[in-house]
Amino acid sequence: MTTLMAWRNLRQDPIRFAATVIGIVFAVVLISLQTGMLLGFMKTSAGLVENAGADVWIMARGTSNVDQSGLLNESAYYRALTVDGVESVARVVIQFSGWKRPDGGMESVILVGFDPRTGMAAPWNIVEGSRDALLAPNAVMVDRLYADKLGVSKLGDRVEIVERMAVIAGFTSGVRTFTQSPYVFTSYNNALRYTNVEHGGASYMLVKAKPGVEPAALAERLGAVLTKEEVLTTSDFASRTRQYWILTTGAGSALIMGAALGGLVGVIIVAQTLYSATVERLAEYATLTAIGAGTGYLNRIVLTQSLIAGGIGFTVAAVIASVLAASSASSPAAVLLPPLAIATIGILTLALCAIASLLAIRKLYTIDPTSVFR
Repeated sequence: MTTLMAWRNLRQDPIRFAATVIGIVFAVVLISLQTGMLLGFMKTSAGLVENAGADVWIMARGTSNVDQSGLLNESAYYRALTVDGVESVARVVIQFSGWKRPDGGMESVILVGFDPRTGMAAPWNIVEGSRDALLAPNAVMVDRLYADKLGVSKLGDRVEIVERMAVIAGFTSGVRTFTQSPYVFTSYNNALRYTNVEHGGASYMLVKAKPGVEPAALAERLGAVLTKEEVLTTSDFASRTRQYWILTTGAGSALIMGAALGGLVGVIIVAQTLYSATVERLAEYATLTAIGAGTGYLNRIVLTQSLIAGGIGFTVAAVIASVLAASSASSPAAVLLPPLAIATIGILTLALCAIASLLAIRKLYTIDPTSVFR
């Protein structure tokens, strides 16, 4: 009965009802996209760390994120090998560099030189070429998402990195960077030609633990030996990198503020609509009160109205947001909306609509049942 009454009230003014639903759709799409971008940035910012295949990272002290690091000397490599529980250690070079397109334009890239012997920090999601192809002199691999930006389109294309020739030996798919300076993968030996790193040195030393050895325990043992360097597990370094790019730079705060603004817009629209509808029907509510309907019954009518509008608005918005998120798969900025995120946004939408109904519910407490007989 309550649902029928609420639905009848909404249908009596279809234009206002449509405007309310459209407002909710706008607010929920905004919340969804901002949330999806935040989730996408969180995954992208630490993608290189989480896909490197290492258990422990050794780095220069003060390193805030994977894309910006100091240099380690060769002695760190051999000291790490002496620690009990270490299966292998790989030198990895990660540095910003200059990329000259075939048309002469310049782009900033992040060079990633991995150790082919261990495969740690090697490219993933390879769709053209192979990892072994990067063993060839001057061979590099980039992601298809950035191909146009870098001025390349096929295997064998030639470019320059710091005035040295580089040849496209493969492409990955979906390997994004937070800074929008694309990752350029190559072998460690090739990377030495494009950077100022001396042979034996590295930006990071990546460690693989022996079977049965916990990364946290191994990191502690490595830290006791490598006192001048910093040692972190992969999960800890990924968290540090995400925190730096998402929180320290303010990018995450901007997205969170955008989502909050969307929620505020939705609350205001629903509250204003329900309040106006309640004021227009005060005589009807007074009649219901006069014939014995309690305040709780009237409150449920208004609350149900808000939930109906919220449910319809969320359903439409979820479809729109999902389509937009899917279309971002081919763009450098990914929008991730997993089922859990969509369900959470749905619950939040209904909760905000319920909160918005409180303004109209307050008005019900001012009803005078005797006004029906005047």
